[in-house]
Amino acid sequence: MANKKIRITGGDLKSRYLTFDGNDSLKPTKSYIREAIFNVIKVNQKMISLDLFSGSGILSAEAISRGINKSLLVENNKKSYMKTKSEYSLLGIENYEISNIDALRYLKTNKDMKYDLIFVDAPYNSDLLEKSIVMLDEFSYLSQNTYIYYEQRKKDYNQKLVSIITKTHNILKDSSIGDVSYTIAKIKEN
Repeated sequence: MANKKIRITGGDLKSRYLTFDGNDSLKPTKSYIREAIFNVIKVNQKMISLDLFSGSGILSAEAISRGINKSLLVENNKKSYMKTKSEYSLLGIENYEISNIDALRYLKTNKDMKYDLIFVDAPYNSDLLEKSIVMLDEFSYLSQNTYIYYEQRKKDYNQKLVSIITKTHNILKDSSIGDVSYTIAKIKEN
């Protein structure tokens, strides 16, 4: 299938495009949801993000464009991994690392890493979102990060995820647009 384009909505790279494989399994986060994310989460040059199931790389590109210090992307699909590297090179994005590894394996082997912002955009037709949130909790990622964003198909909304997240975080936004539900949470102040 032909390549598709997705536009960066804010920051230094605003209006620039990423192209991605038009493969049906990739579902880049829509621009109006990205706007909502970054209206709630004000990134800065001290922050590091983790982008699980990075796909097209648009969430990290958006965070980098808006001034985040560094983003670590995790993408199991070799084609998407290679495409993201190529697109970031074309855009001059250098403050990132990308790993071509299964996201759950990444979480098991990088337990000592701390992130200010975690994106979880797992494939919809799987149980990977729930498994990821459970692992983020079990391995103390949640207690050591500031923000988390995750999305899921609206018809598959999983209330259990909110229960897990609210042990450590306050929900800032739990909303739906079209067929997508998304949640943004911030760590509770002590």
